[in-house]
Amino acid sequence: MIILGECSLICQGTDRGEIAALMADQTKPQPLPMRERILGAALRVMAQRGVTNATTKAIAREAGVSEGSLYNHFENRTELFGAAFGAVSSGIRTAMQELFASAGEGTVEENLARFATTAVRFYQELLPMAGPVLGDPEVLEWLQRTGRAGGPAMGQVGLVRYLGMERDRGRLGPDAQLPFIAAGLLGACQHRAFAALLAGESANPAPGLDTDLDEYARRVVQTLLTSQLP
Repeated sequence: MIILGECSLICQGTDRGEIAALMADQTKPQPLPMRERILGAALRVMAQRGVTNATTKAIAREAGVSEGSLYNHFENRTELFGAAFGAVSSGIRTAMQELFASAGEGTVEENLARFATTAVRFYQELLPMAGPVLGDPEVLEWLQRTGRAGGPAMGQVGLVRYLGMERDRGRLGPDAQLPFIAAGLLGACQHRAFAALLAGESANPAPGLDTDLDEYARRVVQTLLTSQLP
């Protein structure tokens, strides 16, 4: 059974009032439209039971509505699950906004290391949900058809934009390979998250993965920026 965490990064990773509001305890009055109320219930059930065991019956019970009411707002189970994944996969937005705000401040290395630490934790929340979604052709096709499969790519686009801002300020070399720095950093973040989820509390972590998260982020960034600074 695949279980999400308590969705701490999901709640922290989006704009205030979005996923955090959706994940709120619906036993208290919430000024949410019914669609968002159901979507929030779906996210909580997925977190508690795992994606593969999240049934529409359980989601309806969590939302406090009849199971049939779900289909007044979502065409089918595929659309409901796809919308939930689309919301979660955009959860790196706030960290990216903070990275933009840091352009020209501190050092590029410090800014990227801070972002990378957050990104690893985000991917640890996202990956358990991504596996079942990628393995479900109907949900995956819905995400692609509706343009909601691009959430993870937002990280690459945003990171390249930030690096360009720093290059324009002369804090990266004029020939710095921005797309590949971004891809290398995000890949390292995903790798660390995947390895941690798969190995758990392994007594023999692989070389490079045996450092604490902050140190890991710092060293990855240092390596990627070698020869890229002015």
